Amino acid sequence: KDTIQDYINFYSVAMPAIIIFGGLIAPILEVRMGLGGASYYEFITSIGLPAQLAEVDPIVASFCGGMVGVLSALLVVEINNAKAQASRTCTFCSGSGYLTCGMCGGSGSADGNTPCTNCGQLGKVMCTSCAATGKKVFTEHDPRIDPFN
Repeated sequence: KDTIQDYINFYSVAMPAIIIFGGLIAPILEVRMGLGGASYYEFITSIGLPAQLAEVDPIVASFCGGMVGVLSALLVVEINNAKAQASRTCTFCSGSGYLTCGMCGGSGSADGNTPCTNCGQLGKVMCTSCAATGKKVFTEHDPRIDPFN
């Protein structure tokens, strides 16, 4: 979830930056540097296209449109990957592979002075549901798998 939030934050900053670059900064730089301008306008009108098209530089428009498309596609792919990964994580340990020790409550000592013998003073034990892999595994307790069929 943190990774997806990072992607969404980057996307929400990058999209306005690309749009501002393509809509304001690039045209101003082209006019200041003398690029585009009348020659592009003459080309557009000579092939019979509407004059409004001369106001949009095709290279900048292609670059900005391509960037928006690529970033949008990557965001969708990453969200789908995160959803698929979330459905494959162990429900007991939430994908960590470890559970809080039930004997010491995660403190590492049974009564405050005596070291916990169940977890070896670590405060956590291996998840037996996923065998510390963090992934869902099908066990004999899965109702979809009937061993007597």
